[in-house]
Amino acid sequence: MKMSRREFIVKGTALFATLGLGGPFLFSKTGQPLYAESAAPSETASADPTVLVVIQLSGGNDGINTLIPYGLGGYYDARPTLALKESEVLDIDGLVGLHPSLQGLYGMYQKGRLAIVQGVGYPNPDRSHFRSMDIWQTAEPDKLGRDGWLGRYVASSLSDVRNPLKALQIGNISNKAFDSDEVNVPVIQTLDTFRLVDPKTPPVEQNRIAQAFLDMYDPKRQGVQLQVACRRGLEAYESVAAIQSLGTSYRNKVVYPKTGIGKDLQLVSQILSGQSGTRVFYTQLGGFDDHAQEKEQHARLLQDLDVAVSAFYDDLEEQGLADRVVTLAFSEFGRRVKENGSGGTDHGTAAPVFVMGNKVKGGMYGVYPSLTNVDRNGDLKYEVDFRSVYHTLVDRWLQGDAKSALAKTYENIGFIG
Repeated sequence: MKMSRREFIVKGTALFATLGLGGPFLFSKTGQPLYAESAAPSETASADPTVLVVIQLSGGNDGINTLIPYGLGGYYDARPTLALKESEVLDIDGLVGLHPSLQGLYGMYQKGRLAIVQGVGYPNPDRSHFRSMDIWQTAEPDKLGRDGWLGRYVASSLSDVRNPLKALQIGNISNKAFDSDEVNVPVIQTLDTFRLVDPKTPPVEQNRIAQAFLDMYDPKRQGVQLQVACRRGLEAYESVAAIQSLGTSYRNKVVYPKTGIGKDLQLVSQILSGQSGTRVFYTQLGGFDDHAQEKEQHARLLQDLDVAVSAFYDDLEEQGLADRVVTLAFSEFGRRVKENGSGGTDHGTAAPVFVMGNKVKGGMYGVYPSLTNVDRNGDLKYEVDFRSVYHTLVDRWLQGDAKSALAKTYENIGFIG
């Protein structure tokens, strides 16, 4: 019996939760999974594609107390209560070192698997969270960009890849980095919740809902005005089918922290172990807007990042995937050099960016900005354009069309061979 529109809306409510989708794996009358052939990720993915994982540190991470310039002039004068003691710093070169919460990343640095790009920013910096993050996500500082740098990468470099999981956003927020008229990037919180209908629904009813959805988004049944919506709907359905078709080879032998970023990175490992063929994952860790009582809060957030990333790479080693994955950690801006009167720091400009992985050429890149020769607002002058970081990752690691993703060519930094 054909399902009415009202019945579909009532019974398929979960369909619209994350780009209108989710669902147990659904089967056609022949017993074959609906859309399985077109959605199977392994059919179009190479055996060992390189993978980029992006961790967005939202709120404006204090780069000065992350990569600490304890041996450079001005640090202790500018931060009488926030400055860390020299004995606390994880020393790198006698002048700078990592925050003591970053023990795991420090170990990666010592093994040559962490690249630290110093003083990353862009011309005419904007201190608004919204605008600066928009700039990082679109890679267009001079105008309001319509699409994201990763959306352009997927559209230009992965256009021939017939895989609905070629890029994924992990968490509960869709961000502008993947905005594009040409691609659809699913947002996934957990494999269990990425569902079309309640798994307790009888199989016959599941199929009725699925078929109703496919009929509704069938481009042959709709007018020209709805062709884009139909394409997006079918792509989203395929992503659900592909997620449900992933292999079940994942066996977790590593204890992850019970934090949001820990769960997100474990999900990345789980999806990769299922041979998803995904090339880019994007997740985030928030809470870095430290206007007050920064010292304890910042230490806790950096530890959350450190423990999660350390568990992630231990897990990737167990799964035999570590050589394929490079991780980028960035924030929309750093913090002001001088601490404020509330035990915190205000919005600043340039900050370090971390790139890590087994295939990374670890070390220090760029120059630490002067803490005394600052701009008229008392902020650091950037040394490295963030688009050079992006260009290196797309060109050298993902081996994609970096010029299409970034509109022009930028200098490649040496952290990828």
